[in-house]
Amino acid sequence: MNRSKLSFIYIFSLFSLISSFSCNREPVADGDYAFQIYATNDLHGRFFDSLFTDKGAQRVHPYSLASVYHYVRNSRISQGEKRVILIDVGDHLQGDNSVFYFNYIDTTSLHIFSKIVNFMKYDAVVVGNHDIEAGHPVYDKIIKEMDAPYLAANALNESDGTPYFLPYTILVRDGLKIAVIGMTNPNIPKWLSPELWRGIRFEEMVPSIEFWIDQIRKKENPHIVIAAIHGGLGEEESYTPENPARYIARNIKGIDIVFASHDHKTTAEKIYNGEDSVWLFEGGSRASFLSSAKVKLSIVDGKIISKNITGEIIPMKDTPADSEYLENFREDFLKIKNFTNQFVGTLNNRISTRSAYFGPSEYIDMIHTLQLEKSKADISFVAPLSFDMTIEAGDLNFQDLLNIYPYENQLYVIEMEGSEIKNYLEFSYSKWINKMNTREETLLLLSPTGSGERGRFKNVFFNFDSAAGLIYEVNVTKKEGDMISIISMSDGTPFDPKRRYRVALSSYRANGGGDLLEIGAGISKEDIEGRVVERLSDIRELIYKHLKENGSLTAKSLNHWKIVPEDYIKKAAKRDYRTLFGVDPEKR
Repeated sequence: MNRSKLSFIYIFSLFSLISSFSCNREPVADGDYAFQIYATNDLHGRFFDSLFTDKGAQRVHPYSLASVYHYVRNSRISQGEKRVILIDVGDHLQGDNSVFYFNYIDTTSLHIFSKIVNFMKYDAVVVGNHDIEAGHPVYDKIIKEMDAPYLAANALNESDGTPYFLPYTILVRDGLKIAVIGMTNPNIPKWLSPELWRGIRFEEMVPSIEFWIDQIRKKENPHIVIAAIHGGLGEEESYTPENPARYIARNIKGIDIVFASHDHKTTAEKIYNGEDSVWLFEGGSRASFLSSAKVKLSIVDGKIISKNITGEIIPMKDTPADSEYLENFREDFLKIKNFTNQFVGTLNNRISTRSAYFGPSEYIDMIHTLQLEKSKADISFVAPLSFDMTIEAGDLNFQDLLNIYPYENQLYVIEMEGSEIKNYLEFSYSKWINKMNTREETLLLLSPTGSGERGRFKNVFFNFDSAAGLIYEVNVTKKEGDMISIISMSDGTPFDPKRRYRVALSSYRANGGGDLLEIGAGISKEDIEGRVVERLSDIRELIYKHLKENGSLTAKSLNHWKIVPEDYIKKAAKRDYRTLFGVDPEKR
C-alpha cells in the first residue's frame, strides 16, 4: 500500500486503535537500567518433551517448551520478574499433535497454546503463517484466550484497512517503554486456501514496519523498539518478502532489535544500519534455541545517554524439562497422548523420504497414488515434506499420520497445459539436481556448510516436486531448462504439450507456494485461481480415510521417472546419500 494515499478515515481509524492500547511516556528517574529479552520462534507445537506415543524406544525430545520455561523461570528468579521479557515469533499452532488435538478435536476447551502463553507469562506473541493455517475458528478464539497480545501489524481487515490483529504493544519495565512490533509473513495468500484468511489482506513488511515505527516513535516515544517478524533471514542488500530480516535490520532506521523466524535458521548477529548496530536473532525451531538479548541503558536528565545490547542464542538441549510446567499441563498431556495412540490402521511396508531425492520413492509414490485415486486427475505433483522421515511397517497411530504428512494441506486439482507441466518440472528439478559436467561432481545441489534440516540443500526440500502419471527422464548432463524429457503418459498414450491436463497437488502448491506455478510454469497469480477445478479434503485426512476403509496401506513405487545417465550418476548418488545421512544407501 502507498502510505501517502492513506485516506483520512483510515488514518483516523489507526490512531483510534493506537490510543486504545498506548500509554504516555512518563519521566524515568536518572540511573542505570538493565532488562533481559527472550524469544522463541517456530515452536510448531513442541510444548512437551514426549512424543506422546508408546511405540519404539525414542519417546523423549532433547528439548521442548518445558525446557524454555525452566530456563526463563530461573532467569526471572535471578534477575527479577519485571526485568525479563518473553516473546514468541510465530508458527506455534501447527506441527504436533498437541496443537492438532486442540485445533480440530477438542475445540471447546481453552486451547493448549493459550494456557501455555498465560502460564509462562509471555509478553507478546506474533502470528505466523502456519497459525493462519489453523483457520479463523482457531486463531480468532486464541486472540480472546491469551493474556498476551497477538501481533501482526501487516494483516489488515479488508473492510476498513485497520489491523486485524494488534500491530504492536508497549511493555513498561521500571518506567522504561519497550515497543514490540509484530509482523506476519505476507506470502500467506500464496500458500494457504482463501477461506483460512478470508477478510484479511497482507501487506509486505517493509512499508508496514516503516509506517508503524514512525507512528510509535511519534506517539509512544519508546526507549527500545523491537521488530518481531515472522520472516526468514535473507540478505542485507537484497529484499525478499518471505525472508526480509537482514534487509530490515540493515535498511530501516529506528529499530534496536530484530527477532526473525520462519526459515528455522540460527543466528545472533549485529548489523550496521548506517547509524547504529542492530541485533538480529533467530533460534532455529521447536524450542531448540532461545534467543537472548541483554539491554542496558543509562538515563540522565530523562534522556538516554548510553545504550548497550548484547546477545546470544542459548541451546536448550541440556536444559531439563521443568517439573512444575509438566505437572501443570499433565491433564492436557494425557488427553493428547490418549488421542495420539489410537490405532488407525496398518502400514504394510517400510517407508522413508531418503530415497525421494535420488529417484522414485515408495513414500512419495504412495502419496501420488492416493492423490490420483481420490482426484481422478491425470498427473500428480508431490514433494517430500520431511527431510529425513522413516516409518517401519506395522500398526499406525495418529503420531505416525502426522509424521507421514506433517501439514494441513488440502488436495487441489488444477488445469495445466502440457508445456506448463514440462516447465514446472524443469523448475522443480533445477532446485535440487545439479548439472554434472563430470562424474566427480555432486548429483544434488548440496550446501557444504549448511546445518539443520533445511540447511543441507541449497534450496528447501519441500519444494522438490516429482510427478506421477507421466513417464519422464531427468538428464543431469543437460543445462537448466532442458533437463526433462517427457516420454509419454503413464498408460503409454502420447503426452501433448498443447493439451490441458487435470493435475493433483497440495493447496500450498496450488496457492503459489515455492513459485513452481508462477515462476516455473509461468502461470500468473491471478490466473492460478481460475485454474482450480476441485478442492478436496486435507491430504492427511485422505490417508486416514483410506486406512479406515481398507484397514491397511501399502506403499508401492510407481517408477514413472528416473535420473539419467544411470551409469554416470551411480557413484555420485552414493556419495551424496552418505553426505546427507551419514551412511551408505545399502545400510539405510
